[in-house]
Formats: sequence, C-alpha cells, structure tokens
Amino acid sequence: MALSKFNVFIDNVLFNTLTGYAIELDQKELELLKRGEVPGHLKGIIEEGFSSGFRDLENTVENFLKKPILEPTLLLTYNCNFDCSYCFQKGFRKDLSVSDRVIRGFINYILKNHNGRKVRVTYFGGEPLLELRRIEEISKSLPGVDYSFSLVTNGSMLTKGVVDRLTPLGLSHVQITLDGPREVHDRRRYYIDGRGSFDVIVKNLRELQDRVKVVLRVNIDVHNFHEVDKLLDELKSEGISNVRLDPHLVHTNLFRNEWWENVIPRETESDVLLTFWQKAHERGFKIPQDIFRLGLCVAYVDEDIVVDPEGKIYPCWAFTGNHLYVKGRLEEDGTLTLNEKLLGRKTLRIREECKECPFLPLCFGGCRFLSVLEGKGYNGLDCRREAYEKIVKLVKNIMR
Repeated sequence: MALSKFNVFIDNVLFNTLTGYAIELDQKELELLKRGEVPGHLKGIIEEGFSSGFRDLENTVENFLKKPILEPTLLLTYNCNFDCSYCFQKGFRKDLSVSDRVIRGFINYILKNHNGRKVRVTYFGGEPLLELRRIEEISKSLPGVDYSFSLVTNGSMLTKGVVDRLTPLGLSHVQITLDGPREVHDRRRYYIDGRGSFDVIVKNLRELQDRVKVVLRVNIDVHNFHEVDKLLDELKSEGISNVRLDPHLVHTNLFRNEWWENVIPRETESDVLLTFWQKAHERGFKIPQDIFRLGLCVAYVDEDIVVDPEGKIYPCWAFTGNHLYVKGRLEEDGTLTLNEKLLGRKTLRIREECKECPFLPLCFGGCRFLSVLEGKGYNGLDCRREAYEKIVKLVKNIMR
C-alpha cells in the first residue's frame, strides 16, 4: 500500500491534508509508518484516509467543481454606517445600492442555475443590513428553491428583532467582527460620526448567539495582536462563547497603501495565528476543524458569482470595486457575460513545483488576491508552505 504524499507527521500524529483524517500513533507505529511500512492493525484506517495519491486530488477537485450547492454572493450596497480605519473599500466607496435590474438578474440567475440543488446566498456590502428590504425581497422570490442565506455584517444593526425577522426567510449564519476589547475595537471600527461600536455589537451578540450561528471575525495587525487575550477574556466575561472564532490578518489592498506599515510581516503570520488559536483553546473556545479545509475558493468556481450593486461580477470579495478585475456582468435575464482571462477553470492549475508539496490540498497555489498584491499577477504563485507547516500543529488541539 502506497502512503499518500499528502501525509504530514505532527509529533505523534499523522494528518492527511487531502482527506482531513488525523490519527494519534504510538512510538512503534510512528517509526513503521515513517519508513513507509503499515502496521497490520492499521491497514484499514490507513487505506481509507492516508493512502490517497495525486489522482485522488484531481478527482476531488473535479468533484468540488461539480458542487451540490450553488453559492452566489450579492453586494447589496457599497454604503456603510461605519468608517473603519483599514477598510479596503474606502478607495471606491460611493452612494450606490443595488438596482431593481440587478435584483431581477440575481433572482433569475438562481432560478436558471440551481437545477434542484441547494442555494446558499451570501449578502455582503458595505453594510448589507442597510438594504434589509432587498434581502427580504429576494428571499421571498425563490419559490420551490432550497434556499438559505448568510450575512457579512458589522453587527451594529443585527438586533434580536432583525434576526427573528430574517430567520423564517432562511437566515442560517452571520459573520460579525470584533477587533479587540472596547478601547482597541473602538479605535478601529467606528461609526461615520466617530462613535465607537463595541458596546452595541456585544449587546447584539449576547442576544443572538443562541438564535443564529455566529462567525466572529477578528481582524489582526500590529496594533492589536497583543490584545487578543483581552478580547477573549472579555467575551467570556460577557457570556459570549457560542460563536465560531475566525482570526484574519489585515492585508494591504489595491486602492490604498497607508496601512502597509501596520500589517503583520509575512514571516510572522503563522506565529500570530498559532498564538491566537492557542489562547482561544486555553479559554475553552473550539478550534473549528475546517480551518484545514480543501483550499479551493470562490475564485475558481465560476458559477458561484460575486456580484456588486451595478451587476459587475468579480473573482471574489477582495477584488470588488476594482475595474481591473471585473470578471463579467450579470444581465437582467440571469445570463452572464464573462471575461475569459479570469475564468476559474483557466486559473485553477496545479504547478509542477507544487505537485510534491504535502500542503497542496490546503493551498492550490495560494490566494489570487494576495498574488496580485505581491506583484506576481493574478495567476502568480502565492506559496504559504512555511505557514502551513506551523499551523497544522493545531490538529493536535482539535483531537483532544
């Protein structure tokens, strides 16, 4: 039996980056497997989760691209009631909300393309809850569709009443952001008039954490990564524990450069994330297993369109608003006009230098947006092997 090239040894744990399987080994089992020998009592387990090869990876990719779920995203508005210090949309924010034509096009696109599959829509912005009635309008216009939706929101308008209003229409989960304890968060994420937003978000979180699934995002840079433990302690003291944490490193973007000096240096990114999860684990927060999920993002899946208020289609959220990376246009009848150069099928290719890397299933050449930021172009290689080598150590915490 040939062992998979996607196996990684983490002390006494064997982890496969393609299947997501992990198994704890004793010393004898460990030594045998490192020599390529499979102990007889482990053959069934190893064959199922640790013997996959490159062909299995290609098959997995093909199956991923034939998704059982249609997952389009709609930016309802570029407007926002916040003026966050690092917002990547500041360079192009304008008084623009989604038009009737785009709403009709989005509904028609879903009706034409779901083909009996589940549909999971993400509403994004700006602040999507500024267009609450549009969410209700779309949600009521999809008869016979297995439909649900999520919100990427700053959390200030997501009251208990709004959640109760949207849940019957298909609200499944929300992403909300807190960047630190009150004094830290309020210096970074504030209303347009300068008021801090921490207290109102925490109040809403307390009331809705048991009503809807919450992804709690923490944007991290050099100004707040030392404050993570204080934030986690404050969450616990406020009784906020039924949330899924999602640390995210603030990056530069294509429109602004004044934040560059504040981003975490690339060589320390993995250490910062590892420290975050260790602190979270110590305080009883769960490390979600799908942080090691297959590394195929929406940029590779052409049917999972990301549409802005004008009907322009982009590869992913991060490119929205940048005229250089318009992937196409959504027509009112639900058809698409696409730019061949940015098609996911053309972008998704496995490079020769990546084929022997055990972390390939987590990466596939890295993020298209970060490749552009680093001057490598849209199809450049954004290698994160060093970071993955450190981050996979978290597998041991998940197993405990």
